[in-house]
Amino acid sequence: MKLMPILAVILAAASIAAAELRIADATGHGDIPVRQLALRQALSDPSVPVKYERSGKAEALAGLAGGRFDLVIMDVPAIPADFKGTRKVYGVRALAFYVNVANTLEGAKSDQLRDIFTDKKPRWQDYSFLAADIKRYGIRPGKPGAELMADFLLRGSKLAEETTLLKSTPEVVLMTGADPAAIGFGVYLSSAPVQVKMLAVDGVAPTLKSVREATYPLAVKRAVLAAKIPGETARKFLAEMEKADFRDLVKDAGMEPVEK
Repeated sequence: MKLMPILAVILAAASIAAAELRIADATGHGDIPVRQLALRQALSDPSVPVKYERSGKAEALAGLAGGRFDLVIMDVPAIPADFKGTRKVYGVRALAFYVNVANTLEGAKSDQLRDIFTDKKPRWQDYSFLAADIKRYGIRPGKPGAELMADFLLRGSKLAEETTLLKSTPEVVLMTGADPAAIGFGVYLSSAPVQVKMLAVDGVAPTLKSVREATYPLAVKRAVLAAKIPGETARKFLAEMEKADFRDLVKDAGMEPVEK
């Protein structure tokens, strides 16, 4: 009679030890906020191991359907139309172009912006009423914003060597605000200083609304996918993504938090 309670305890302990969170990152350059949250969770609760791995999109979705993964990170446009599981959109990546308020340019087409940053010596007179060489600023590889330029605009082209690359978007904005002949690219900042303005791209201005809804052409939503009925471990992790701490991680990664 005493064996049953002991066996129950053993089975419960085995169940706890077997619990784990398996995450597939199917984004092109690797996600930062979800990875950081997963690391925090692993440190705070060592009884739930976290397996985080980079994966191709097809492999990640197949793994989710087959039970190999609990969660998959993916940009929304890459999610198949027939996906039947749970999705949680948590952020949007947006590339913005900043110019000095003294510049008469209000917007540009995507190919014009690509030309500005790939031509050897572009001049403002081809785009606005300024008569000066264009001074270009951007984000260094590996920093938030650099991958956006590569994915959304360059698409295989290379930045002109004359482009000055900085560590962050605030630095780009600072340099652009100090020089009427400057233009810079970086992540979308919802509160840019008055010395600069963001250019409309292909006729759409980067506002908080257009970025969060991804109607701005250089904005892409990112989501975490789970099974239609997520397991307990996945549900707990998704609940953590609702908290303010995670939204701070999203912002720190140069993304705009969204809830949908």
